[in-house]
Amino acid sequence: MTPARRRRVRGAAAAIALPLGALALASMAAMPAEADAPWWQLAGFAGQTVSRVAVVQGRVTALVAGRPVVQTEDGFAAAAAPPPLPAAQVTVRARTWSISAAGEVLVSSDGHSPSRDPGSPDLGAGAHLIAAPLATPGVVIAVSTSGTVWRRSSDGGWSVSLALLPATLVTGTPGVTGLAAFSTIEVSAVVYLGTDGYGTLLTSDGGDDWVRADPGLPDGVLGLAADPVGADPAIWAATTEGLYVHRLQAIPSIPNYSGGSLTGKWLATIALGLGVILLAGIALVAWSRRWPVARGDKSPT
Repeated sequence: MTPARRRRVRGAAAAIALPLGALALASMAAMPAEADAPWWQLAGFAGQTVSRVAVVQGRVTALVAGRPVVQTEDGFAAAAAPPPLPAAQVTVRARTWSISAAGEVLVSSDGHSPSRDPGSPDLGAGAHLIAAPLATPGVVIAVSTSGTVWRRSSDGGWSVSLALLPATLVTGTPGVTGLAAFSTIEVSAVVYLGTDGYGTLLTSDGGDDWVRADPGLPDGVLGLAADPVGADPAIWAATTEGLYVHRLQAIPSIPNYSGGSLTGKWLATIALGLGVILLAGIALVAWSRRWPVARGDKSPT
C-alpha cells in the first residue's frame, strides 16, 4: 500500500471513529434518568401480572395472575368475582358519552336517547376506552382500536390528540390499555393514559400535550382505574409487575428528573444525524476516489 493510500485509510478511519464515539457518548447521556422520588408506589403483588383493576362500590378489585382479589382493611383478599371490564361510557354532570358496538361516539343529555356526537371519529368495533374529567367540562378522550387517541375540546370539536410511535423496530408500537379521569369529583383536570410499553402518560390541557408520568412504575401497564373515595383520591395501575397506586396531592405534580435526560436525548438525536451524514459523505468520497484508481489499474503501463 502506498503512503498516500495509507494516509487516506487512516483519515477515513478517524472520520468514522469520531461520529461513532460521539454516538456512544450521546447514548450514555440519553440513558433514562431516575426521578428524585417515585410518583407511583407498589401496593401489592410484586412481580406478578395484574391484568385488570377497577373500583367497585368504593373498593379496589383486581385480577392477579387470573385470580380476583378485593381490597380489605388488612390488604387484599380473594374475591368472588373478577373486576368488570372498563365501561365504554362516561357521565359528566348531565351528559353521557359512550362508544357504540360499531365504534361510534354517542352523546346523550338529560336522559334523552343517545345520538352521534357531531364530528366524532369512527373508533372501530370493539373500542371501549373513553374518559372525561369533571374539572374540564366538555373535554373527552377516546381511543380507537388502532391506538390513535382522539380528543373532544370544550367547544365540541374532535381532533387527533396522540399517535404513539414504535418503541423499537423489533417491539413495535405499544398498545393503549387504559384511560382514567375523575368524572365524579372535581379534583383534577388530568386524564391518565396507560400503555403496554411506555408506562403512563397524562394530559392536563384536554389532550393538547401528553407527558410521561411513570416514575416508579413499570413500562407494562395493563389497566388504570380512578379511585375518588376517601380523603386522598388515587389512580390505580395494573401492571406486568404488580399493582401500583398514585395518590393525588393538592396540586398533582410529577417529580423533577435529575441527570439531564432531555439534554441527553437531544444530544443523541443530533449526534445520530451528524453521524449518518458524515458516514454517508465518507462513503461517497471513498467511492469517488476508488473508481478512477480501479479504472487506472486496468490500463496498460
